[in-house]
Amino acid sequence: MFNRLSKIDLPRRLSGMAPKPLTQIAVATGVLLFSLALRRIIDALTPGTTAYALMYPAVLAATLIAGWFSGAIVTAVGGIWVWLVVLAPVASGADRTPAQYTSVALYVVSAVAIVGFAEAYRRTARTMLRGQTALAESEARLELATKAAAVGVWEWRPLTQEMIYSDLAKSICGFPAAEPVTYEMASAIVHPEDRPRTSGQAARALDPAIRDNVVYEYRILTPQGEQRWVMANGQAVFEIIDGTPMATRYVGALQDITAAKRAQEERDEAAARMQLLAREVDHRANNLLAVVQGTVQLTHAETPEALKTALIGRLAALARAHQLLSEARWEGADLRRLVEEELLAFSLGEAARVTIEGPDVALPPPAAQALAMALHELATNAAKYGALSAPAGQVRVAWTRAGHGPLRLTWTESGGPLVAPPSRRGLGTTMLARALGGALNGASRTDWRPEGLVCELELPGEALEMASA
Repeated sequence: MFNRLSKIDLPRRLSGMAPKPLTQIAVATGVLLFSLALRRIIDALTPGTTAYALMYPAVLAATLIAGWFSGAIVTAVGGIWVWLVVLAPVASGADRTPAQYTSVALYVVSAVAIVGFAEAYRRTARTMLRGQTALAESEARLELATKAAAVGVWEWRPLTQEMIYSDLAKSICGFPAAEPVTYEMASAIVHPEDRPRTSGQAARALDPAIRDNVVYEYRILTPQGEQRWVMANGQAVFEIIDGTPMATRYVGALQDITAAKRAQEERDEAAARMQLLAREVDHRANNLLAVVQGTVQLTHAETPEALKTALIGRLAALARAHQLLSEARWEGADLRRLVEEELLAFSLGEAARVTIEGPDVALPPPAAQALAMALHELATNAAKYGALSAPAGQVRVAWTRAGHGPLRLTWTESGGPLVAPPSRRGLGTTMLARALGGALNGASRTDWRPEGLVCELELPGEALEMASA
């Protein structure tokens, strides 16, 4: 469809030279035949006037090759040579006849006419070649620009349904470069969901009452099965046919914007994730502050130092749960890790004093925070009054869960001081009930056995399926 830069060289060289050899031969032959025929007529009327017959082709050739000045020199030199040497040699001393004067006059008139016509032709040819050179250079620049911008060029002729695609446009659409593109091929690759929109926009461009210069983006399905995003723009060319304006050509450009679309989708997804994360952080912050507020309200002690210690311990338990959730990207804290982290500080590094048994369970944030608080209360009580307050004391934490059913965790102490049931409901029991209750709808049961406390914590399956409430 486009000329290459290498094709510009020939018109550029010819723009300052004679026309092509066949043209030179045709012009020279025509002028020569005309001159010979005319000379025969003149020679029949006035014998002896054919001495200039061979000069006309020379005048013509000189003018075509080098221009009018060269043709004028050939005319003058040739005329002088024939006049002085051929017709009436100077050495002979013979007088010149009227026929010789007539021959010189006819030669001058004919040669001047030849020079004029040849120069006019030469200039016309040079102008045409310059126009071709400029057109070739313009097309070459257009081709370089479209290649640099990765833009393919296309043209549709509605009256004949003919399609013309540049090589780059074929490449974008997945068409073979060596095969012509048909209207059916170009229509078939448009994604079915985008066809109504692209057809409507093309109709607006082809409507003589609207004549929109349309720019639209749509998806294509290449013959190789690849989906691509392309951006097309087109402008219709109208002509008056039978008094009615009709679109005879629809010309435009095509650009592959798949990478840009995918990048935009990734940016949109990232922005959506950031918005979701911002809302999530806000939600979790509010939730955590509510838990902290409740913890502070339920924490009592006889002295400020005891109050401070209790608050620090409970807030530390929340911090450990928060850390586990953060490590798991808030998708679920591991119950085993939560138990280990909570009991680590109270067992003083003696692994034999703590037994942990149970399957892997991922706790959503609300459940993790609740169990962290509950385990902290149990561990604190065991360290102060229960099994972990005696060197031989032991704690066993075991849990079970079947499928999506409830989680049942049992805290069992042994080897510590004798246990007596409390005379009243203490703050620890209140904290257990408060931590597991509420939206989680959990429950706690304590059995103050003489050999050690046994506490059962239960969370329904629904509480373990909560995403982040």
